[in-house]
Amino acid sequence: APGLVAGRTPVRFQGVEVGTVSKVSVTPDLRAVEVTLNIQRSMQHTLRQGTQFWLVNPQVSLAGVSGLDALVGGNYIAMLPGDGAPQKHFTALAEPPTRQPSGDELLLHLNAADLGSLSIGSPLYYRKIPVGRVYNYAIAEQQQGVRIDVLIEPRFASLVKENSRFWNVSGIRGDVSLSGISLQVDGLTALVNGAIAFDSPPQTPAAQAGSRFTLYPDLASSQRGVTVHLTLSSGEGLQAKRTPLMYQGIQVGLLTTLTLTADGHVDGTLAVDPSIVDLLRDESRITLSAPRLNLNQLNLSQLVSGSVLELHPGSGAARRDFQVLPADQALTQEAGALQLTLDADQSYGIEVGQPVRLKGIRVGQISGRELQDDGVRFTALIAAPYRTAIHGDSRFVVNSRLAVRVGLDGVALTGAAPQEWLEGGVTILPGTQGAVRSHYPLYRDAEAARDGIRGDQPPTTLTLQAATLPDVQPGSPVLYRKFRIGEIATITPRRDGFEIALYIQPAYRHLVGNESVFWAEGGAKVQLNGAGLTVQAAPLARALKGAISLDNLSGVQAARGAPRPLY
Repeated sequence: APGLVAGRTPVRFQGVEVGTVSKVSVTPDLRAVEVTLNIQRSMQHTLRQGTQFWLVNPQVSLAGVSGLDALVGGNYIAMLPGDGAPQKHFTALAEPPTRQPSGDELLLHLNAADLGSLSIGSPLYYRKIPVGRVYNYAIAEQQQGVRIDVLIEPRFASLVKENSRFWNVSGIRGDVSLSGISLQVDGLTALVNGAIAFDSPPQTPAAQAGSRFTLYPDLASSQRGVTVHLTLSSGEGLQAKRTPLMYQGIQVGLLTTLTLTADGHVDGTLAVDPSIVDLLRDESRITLSAPRLNLNQLNLSQLVSGSVLELHPGSGAARRDFQVLPADQALTQEAGALQLTLDADQSYGIEVGQPVRLKGIRVGQISGRELQDDGVRFTALIAAPYRTAIHGDSRFVVNSRLAVRVGLDGVALTGAAPQEWLEGGVTILPGTQGAVRSHYPLYRDAEAARDGIRGDQPPTTLTLQAATLPDVQPGSPVLYRKFRIGEIATITPRRDGFEIALYIQPAYRHLVGNESVFWAEGGAKVQLNGAGLTVQAAPLARALKGAISLDNLSGVQAARGAPRPLY
């Protein structure tokens, strides 16, 4: 009798205190505990044959907290009055008595091979709506399995038909074979409490109270699932009788067969819960999602259960056959989706399945990646509602990394929001004009996209020649009247001097013409003469890296396409 204290432990009926423990002692044979109760005079007439007493103590588990009042106020003794002859000696129950059903609830008996993860209080679902619960269970007659008694709420009693079938949708189902260990994990509620589902065939008489049914271990075993035919490119990651069909996180079907066809494709069949058949339409899609370890979203349940099929409802006429594509190619089946090709110098860490974003909103995904002789080619799919946001001058920028730039102005850290750069992918700078093109360059960052620089090195706009190398280097600015309009791309030594390639930003290229003259600017200039010491200091950035300035002088005519001299 843990927690029983004379003079303190109460006796309660329906939450109301009706007595107190007055004495706790051990029986002479030391096999039991004898408890003396002091019951209030107003309740002494309930002390009859059939009255039941039991100890209530709090129990905390994944399924919830039972005996919450005991958790707050301590253990107590509960009682349930009987209707027999007066009696003063009782044997307490080891556990609370099973609550008897009311006259309005529909009592049914289910026969199963074992109890599984079901328990008293486990819910019964019809079309994912809880309509009843398990209220008792016992070993069946002649020890032939288990009898599970369930109660259906009065307002849902008419849903149970004479030929309804019940199946288990609870817990973890495992299998160990040569291919490894397989676990099927349902929702957390069903995992903890267990659950049962059933169907309601139309135009069938309602079941009577006390009717008996078989409880099948799963939907496929009940042979009540609607058959749906699948065409798959591969059976990798799929297993018959194990791979579930999920809708909004709930299992609504099970892959029952997989067959290799003569043309190398894989055919499969699904047993689908009849309650969601109306979701199978012409524009509905079924995709295959493989488990993926993603730092942005750790889906541990999918890592355990493996690949799953996912239902995406659509409109149209009823349909019973679907082509299954990987989730990262699902947009190819969407009517009106826009397919684009993006070319980049390298992969930038972008993978198939990563998102394409517009103003932070996901509008598509990367569906393909292919290595080319001159770089990497990506296939991007844009969902139909967003295709009008793409124009001829739209630009696509890598969204999968942080850019760190250290300069004289300090350290510049640029990148997308944390969620976006963890997910990676591509972001769109939408543009405003021009017809949609089939091919676009993929830029490393927004600055490169603005300047039209592909890769990590800017392209050459024009070339200068110098007999000796002034105090400049790649990255040194190009100035027009002290305003930066570009930079030095490369410096190449030649037999007769140096070749200096300049990159001029597109917005300022109109400033460079045949009359342009270029000269080098170094650091500080110091002159010592009879008048004293003269110091002409340049800005710090120009003093350290040097610069090239340009201006236009009348009378100067440079040959088109020929290298310009650097003075």
